[in-house]
Amino acid sequence: MSQLAALLGAMRYEFLMQIRRIALWIGMLFLYPFCFNHFNDLFLDSNFFPAARYSLGQWAQFIALFFPLAAGLLLADRFMRDRKTRVDELLTTTHSTISARLVGKYLGSALATLVPPFVAYAIGAALIIVHWRAFGDVPLALGLFLVGLVPAVLFVGAFSIACTTVLWPVLYQFLFVGYWFWGNFLNPHLGIPTLNGTLLTPSGKHAITGLFFSASGWHYGQFGQYSFLVSTFQQGIESLLLLLGCALVALVAAWAWLRWQQAHR
Repeated sequence: MSQLAALLGAMRYEFLMQIRRIALWIGMLFLYPFCFNHFNDLFLDSNFFPAARYSLGQWAQFIALFFPLAAGLLLADRFMRDRKTRVDELLTTTHSTISARLVGKYLGSALATLVPPFVAYAIGAALIIVHWRAFGDVPLALGLFLVGLVPAVLFVGAFSIACTTVLWPVLYQFLFVGYWFWGNFLNPHLGIPTLNGTLLTPSGKHAITGLFFSASGWHYGQFGQYSFLVSTFQQGIESLLLLLGCALVALVAAWAWLRWQQAHR
């Protein structure tokens, strides 16, 4: 068995397992009413948004503030599930490596967890595009999702899988909720150290504003402290690379820990 085949097999298995979970859809669907409450007032206000692209940008940022939180919680049991069912013991008898299984688990479960947020985002984006009759902004809408939500879910997914190799999942979920609100919602002007407003802001708002709105001069956003965030294109790239780089570091650390465990069994 080649390691690429093992990775793809693990990825396919984890994707199907995650996408069929009732908890995934129920957990995400709880956010739908919240996201679409007052949707017309927040995202279809032509007096505030001069064009559809700015409303799409705001919608992408809004979605990226909340759905990664649910994704991180739902991904926290993916690794421990194999231990409880003793599937990990069976997998060690195969020719697949720890890295292939770990990356396959990570990518498959994370991509499946992105499906419900994508449905919510697509519904909102379609309403915005139809409202402005801006059908040429469909590629922009897709780009905003890929830059805003996908890196955020990959970021939290890596830590949800890596950290639960050593932490009790419930403890990790409790700590993760606190981290998410501290890193995304705490006003940096209060004097309390926070990641909010930095290039490591987990929701990826720097990437959205920097890559898509840096040249427009639009001081985009209307939710509290987010009203004044203006990022350059370079900052958008740096934020994106930092988030994905941190995800990679978490996975490498998890791989090293699992490899050490296997060697000392």
